This record gives sequence, structure tokens and C-alpha cells, in this order.
Amino acid sequence: MMEFLTMLKKPLPNRLRVTLLFYFPLICFLGVFIANDPQVLDNFVKIQLSPAILLTDYLEVGGVGATLLNVGLIALMNILLFHYLKLPYTGLMFAAFFTIFGFSFLGMTLVNLIPIYLGGLVYSRFAKIKFRSIIMLSVFAGTLGPVVSHLIFGYGFSGAWAWFLGISIGILMGFFVIPIARHLLKFHDGYNLYNIGFAAGIMGIIFVSVMKSLGYPTVRVALLYQVHDSVILTLMIMSCLYLITVGFFAEAELIKKWKLILPISGRAISDFTEPAGFGATLFNMGIVGLMSTVLVLILGGVVNGFMLAGIYTIIGFGAFGKHPKNIWPIFAGSILSSMVLGLPLSATTTLGSILFATTLVPIAGAYGPFWGIVAGFMHVFVVRQVGDFHGGLNLYNNGFAGGLVAGVLIIIIQTLKGGEK
Repeated sequence: MMEFLTMLKKPLPNRLRVTLLFYFPLICFLGVFIANDPQVLDNFVKIQLSPAILLTDYLEVGGVGATLLNVGLIALMNILLFHYLKLPYTGLMFAAFFTIFGFSFLGMTLVNLIPIYLGGLVYSRFAKIKFRSIIMLSVFAGTLGPVVSHLIFGYGFSGAWAWFLGISIGILMGFFVIPIARHLLKFHDGYNLYNIGFAAGIMGIIFVSVMKSLGYPTVRVALLYQVHDSVILTLMIMSCLYLITVGFFAEAELIKKWKLILPISGRAISDFTEPAGFGATLFNMGIVGLMSTVLVLILGGVVNGFMLAGIYTIIGFGAFGKHPKNIWPIFAGSILSSMVLGLPLSATTTLGSILFATTLVPIAGAYGPFWGIVAGFMHVFVVRQVGDFHGGLNLYNNGFAGGLVAGVLIIIIQTLKGGEK
């Protein structure tokens, strides 16, 4: 038995890391079977035909079975794409995979993701670089998926013209978001982890302004699932426990390696697989996922599509910037500001702001808990106002708000401290 455990604790080859990710689409497909929805295919089509604007919770639109089918197929598509491109399994890959996994419950579909990915492919050809070198940016750029879906299904265009507009504009968005995101990284200097959300927010503002000027206003929605579902909650908890368990068996000195993560600020680029190893990184991902799930339940929230998007994004960035030490000040600050504003802490929108405020964890990691609390406090105020600017066409609204907060707050901190960390 000891020999078997020792074998498991050896460094995992890349091909085995690929198989570990297959767990996530498989558990979704199992959930489809357990949900036993006789209309699952019809509801799946309904999800694909949704305008997908923020906040469109697919659990509310199509039910549990159809949503899990959407999530599982998107996860499988990404795994196969990563494998085809022979990508190394890094912290950035985990961040991208789980962010998209989470947002497949809330706005992303096969219909609206593929044009965005194609835009990234076209950009790689135009820039004469390998697609594998920018694929992670293209995956994150799925935040602009609602632009595709809304052009096809939401603005009133019909037939082939609607599909042409949606696909072509989606490709253009996927093309330009990459250079724009790279440039805007300088604004917040890596202290906002959801940088693509910042870039997409600005692109969304321009797009919505053009459409409104042409007589096509974008109307936001709030379709939210408000029922505690045992299948969904079980999926969430099993995901975290799976990562913790695999991390335990994959790392010989797990706690020692995990402690190497905790002093890291989280400022981009912080790939935890480099200093701590694969197993400790998975363990950290599971821990921050459980931490976030417990917070939602303690505050009385429903684990719906929005919460799943938030928690799985935190899980993903548990490999690329987030750990318990830099998360808790952000949680504390965002909860405090929610209370100051008189917001119900159990409300989905409030909890979403609290979870996604963790895009600012590098501030807590670099400058300490006090400034982390300040960052989380400011974030809630800002994020409540900026969503209308891009009309909900940027799924990472908190990434946009986080970019604004980080860009200003970092200047204030560094001015008061008289230097840069």
C-alpha cells in the first residue's frame, strides 16, 4: 500500500494531468443523467438560443440537466483543444479552464464561444505567432460571448443576417481583445487578476454605445435560479474535494509545499505550479473553493449559476494568484461595504460582488490585509454602477470594475508608501 501511495506522489506527467480534468465534464454528464429531465435536449437548444446577456442563469433558462450538458460539452471542448495544442498544464490554464467552466452556467454557450476562439486564431495568423501562445487569452475572452448571442437572438435581427452579424462581430471581438488586453494590463499593473474583463468592459461600452446610437438599445436582465438544488450543490462540493484529494496523492510534502504559496502576493503573473508544484496547487484550488462555498452558505445564499461562476473562477485562480491569506481581506472588505450600503448579504447579486471582488487579491497580498479590506470595500461600490455601461455584454463585469479600482487604488497606496512593491 505504501509503495502505491509513493508512486502516486511522484510528479504527474502532462498526459495524466489531462485525464484529471476529464473528471469535470464527466461529473456534469452524470448530473444530466441524475437530473432525469425528459426535455433535456429541447432545453439545451433553448440555452443555445438565449441572448445570454448578464445576468442569464442557465439553471433558470433551461433547468439543471440542460445546463450541465452545456457546461460539460464546453469543458470537453476546451480539454480537447488544450490536448490538441499540446499545452503544458500551468496555473494559467487552470484559471482559464475553471473560469469558463463556471461561466458556462451563466452566459457562455457553444454558439457564442466558438466565434471568439476563431477571432483569436485569426489574430495569431495575422500576428504570425502560434495560436497556442495566446489560446488562454482567447479562452478568457469568452466573456464577450453575449455580444455574439445578443446579435443573433436579442436585437431583433433575423435569419442568415443575424447569424452573419453575430459570428463576424464575434470574430472581430476575439481578434482585438487580445492586443487591447495586453495594453490595458499596464493600467492596473497586474493588481486586477481579471484583466480580460477590464478590456472586455471597455470594448463592451463602445459596442453598446454604437448599437444604442443606431437604435438598438441593450436591455439588461436578471434571470436567476433561486432554488437550492442537491445535484448542483453536490457537484460544487465534489469538485473541491476531488481537487484536494488529487493534490494530496500528487504531492509528497503537501502542506510544506502549500505553505510556499501563502506568502505570494498573487500579482499577475503568479503561477503557483512553479514554486509549489502541481499537487499543492490543486490542494489550494480545492481549499479556496470550499472556503467560497461555505461563505455563500453561511450568508444564506443559493448556489445558482451566478454563484457557480464565482466559485469556479476562484477555484481556477487558486492556481494563479488566489489563496486563503490574500482572499480573506477582500471578502471582509466587500462584506463590510455591502452592510454599509444596506444590501442583503444573502442576495445573489450581493454575493456575486463579494466573490468576484477577489480579482483584487494581489493588493491584499502585496500591501497587507488593511489595503485588501479597502480594495474589497471600494469594489462593491464601483461594480454596482458600471454594469450598465457595457449593457451586460461583458460577463466579467467585476473584472472591469476591478481594473478601475486597482488602477486608482494602487496609485494612492504607492503615493502614500512612497514606492512600489
